[in-house]
Amino acid sequence: MHQIVRDHWIAFNNPLEGRVDFMYLDQKGWVSTGIGNKIDQTAAANSPPNQAERSASLALANELRWLDGSGAQASADLVAAEWDKVKAHLDLAPQGHRAFKPPFTSLHLENDEIDRHVFAKLDQMESFLTQRPEFAGFASWPANAQLATMSMCWALGPAFKFPKLQGHVAARNWNGAADECHFTPDEGTIKIRNKLDRAHFLLAQTVEDRGLPADRLALDLSDVFGVQGALLVLRYDPGPQDGADGPRTQAAVHKFQGDAGLPQNGSSTDPAALAALSARLTESGFTVLGV
Repeated sequence: MHQIVRDHWIAFNNPLEGRVDFMYLDQKGWVSTGIGNKIDQTAAANSPPNQAERSASLALANELRWLDGSGAQASADLVAAEWDKVKAHLDLAPQGHRAFKPPFTSLHLENDEIDRHVFAKLDQMESFLTQRPEFAGFASWPANAQLATMSMCWALGPAFKFPKLQGHVAARNWNGAADECHFTPDEGTIKIRNKLDRAHFLLAQTVEDRGLPADRLALDLSDVFGVQGALLVLRYDPGPQDGADGPRTQAAVHKFQGDAGLPQNGSSTDPAALAALSARLTESGFTVLGV
């Protein structure tokens, strides 16, 4: 994939998945950690594993360097005990990851280990995906199409089956892909991911239609949704990228304006702020539209 997609990957996913340094159950009752990384091979959602599924899951969990409270590396037995404890509380899955934070759990990951694991999984998914005939041209796709497709992989796994979408991407019809990338349940962060994936497929079409560089991510600053994405790229926190001009987005714009030496009105439509955002993004290797 293009380097800019890798460079942007964590900033793109952090607001959707969060960064969690302990084991927890996701909404489907699968043991997870890091930035939405499932370490659970149980076939059925919200179900206990059979022995083979447990063994496969523990193998995944032990790919990570877990630390105990003293900072020492945890043994495989301790990792297994932690995994079993989390998995046994399927009743807590609807409460989200905070139900499993210490002292419920006792092992943790360092940030560098979370990042290492994220990129290892990203590479594994890309390798699997590009063996599929419809995705054989992935390396030459516009960066936005790569990002949208890998986003779907992150949520669904690289073996996802969306026949209409697969036909569109094989033909490099990014507008068609934008119409077929939606998955369910369309709620919470999945709703935001669906909107992001659609937006990036549409941007990929614009990149190809205009002959813009394929190895640069395009961002559109014509609305609040795009401005929020730009702020996230530049490590300002506008809250969820939901297109709503709420207090967190206004605070992020306000902070950016201050850092840029601009009047601080917090407006996501302020021409000076948009021009400064555009300049910063261009310096960072992005193509900016809508300004």
